[in-house]
Amino acid sequence: MEKKKILIVDDDPGILTMLKLMLRLEGYEAVVCDEAVDVLDRISRDKPDLVFLDAKMPRLDGIEVLNLIKSKNLPKKPPVILLTGNVDETYTQQAVKAGASTVLIKPFTKEDLLEKLQTLLGKS
Repeated sequence: MEKKKILIVDDDPGILTMLKLMLRLEGYEAVVCDEAVDVLDRISRDKPDLVFLDAKMPRLDGIEVLNLIKSKNLPKKPPVILLTGNVDETYTQQAVKAGASTVLIKPFTKEDLLEKLQTLLGKS
């Protein structure tokens, strides 16, 4: 069975490394991107099955990236899990309206992350 590919978008090298390792240990193929402005190119090139997207990054924030993804005519738009420290319900609603499949509040547990991942992709 082919591994599901996950694109991790975050400007924090520590988060990228931690998520990449955790996902690989769980049997996923993990690819990383540290620039929000590169997300559309990476989705087109890597064709991920799902995207983890950090909400706060330089140049473009998570909601701006979600709006970009939504506005483009991509052949395949993967589900997006927005990672944020913002616990405001209004922000969560804005993120979902912009195209996030779900929002994961930081700090999160490995179990919470895997549960959301498996809900969107099914068991791997």
